[in-house]
Amino acid sequence: MESDHSGSLDQLTQHLLHNPLIRFFHTMDRRYRDIHLKDLLASAMDDQRRLTVQGTTVYNFGSDSFLGLDRDARVQQAIIDGVTRWGTHNGASRAFYSVQANEEAERKLAQWLGVEATLIFPSVTLTNMGLLPGLARRGDLLAVDRLAHNSLHEGAKIAHDNGADLQVFHPCTPEVLQDLLHSRPYTQCLVAVDGVYSMQGTTPPLRELDQVTRAHGGVLYIDDAHGTGIFGDHGRGTAMRELGTLQDVIMVGSLSKAFSCLGAFVTCTEELKPLFKMASSTYVFGGPVPPPYLEAICVVCDILMSDEYEAISARLRERIRLLVDGLHALDLAVLGHDSPIVAVLVQDRTRALQAGKWLFDHGFYVQSVAYPAVPVNASVLRIQVNANHPLQAVQGLLEALGHMRKVIELPKASDLAEGDGFTVQLGESL
Repeated sequence: MESDHSGSLDQLTQHLLHNPLIRFFHTMDRRYRDIHLKDLLASAMDDQRRLTVQGTTVYNFGSDSFLGLDRDARVQQAIIDGVTRWGTHNGASRAFYSVQANEEAERKLAQWLGVEATLIFPSVTLTNMGLLPGLARRGDLLAVDRLAHNSLHEGAKIAHDNGADLQVFHPCTPEVLQDLLHSRPYTQCLVAVDGVYSMQGTTPPLRELDQVTRAHGGVLYIDDAHGTGIFGDHGRGTAMRELGTLQDVIMVGSLSKAFSCLGAFVTCTEELKPLFKMASSTYVFGGPVPPPYLEAICVVCDILMSDEYEAISARLRERIRLLVDGLHALDLAVLGHDSPIVAVLVQDRTRALQAGKWLFDHGFYVQSVAYPAVPVNASVLRIQVNANHPLQAVQGLLEALGHMRKVIELPKASDLAEGDGFTVQLGESL
């Protein structure tokens, strides 16, 4: 006879609801269920970047496949061929063995970036949560930008629990970092920042941060998930664009997002590569990227290193420019200008959710982002532009925003003074 565990699970449910953050999300879900557009289930997607949800088809401006390579026939064929060659998964932790496609993908990534070596992880989150605790140990200083991605902070917490001195700094300026590094004793110093803030598409002062870090004998660790494939020559990333080289920094890049594949990578030297493997629990104990996607990563590297990349990048820049210029013409408060992530400031949480639902009902999906992903009074509409968005879709979104602001009040850029929410740095990343 089976035991009835429902009482225990009910108790667990109530226990979880005592967590302030879970309780907040639970309350928001119930309060805004009809308009929050979270946890959606898509039933179809197409080459025009359209998305079908519960029978409604909209242009999807919530996709981070920035270069549109998820719809590229060569990338799709590489995955199909990879399944035929390798099957659907690796079959073991990479601590035991890797398929040849893994070595080839890491070699091509290193060639593309102009570094000695790279190491592939299952995701950016697992990279940060496994590698940071391995690199920052007892007696070491780990300085993390307060506005950096959640996974950097989660990895930093583990490092702190293991004995590292964790210091969260804000604002992310060379002056603040200089004061911090000068005031703390340490054996080794690691400074962890984002390459691109994913809520607003802007970049911290990487060059100056790197200079300060080097002057104190430390290493800059850059999570460039949202800059990989987008910025820099042939899409080599924000760090490459700002620093001119990746030789003496640690850069984490995404193999989803602009790559439209799966996984993440970290740059390193040949000497560091086996040490990174040993240092990271998520590498040793995590399941690796499935081999078919490794074949696709190789194809994407070929595209990025080819002359074709400039044409794809030009299409993306044209759409970003059209959107940003149109938003400015509407006198909307815009955060970001050259990244495929563009945020329109709404401030009020309820209005941001209402605005997202209004746009959805009129044929356009954008992400309504509110606290705790951004500060309490800095809710935004987060728009993500893709190279394969039809120009008429971008123009249509601008027209819809123009009509919507007559129904839902949005802040005017011309009314916002310096220092208001318009200039606030938006933290946290999804």
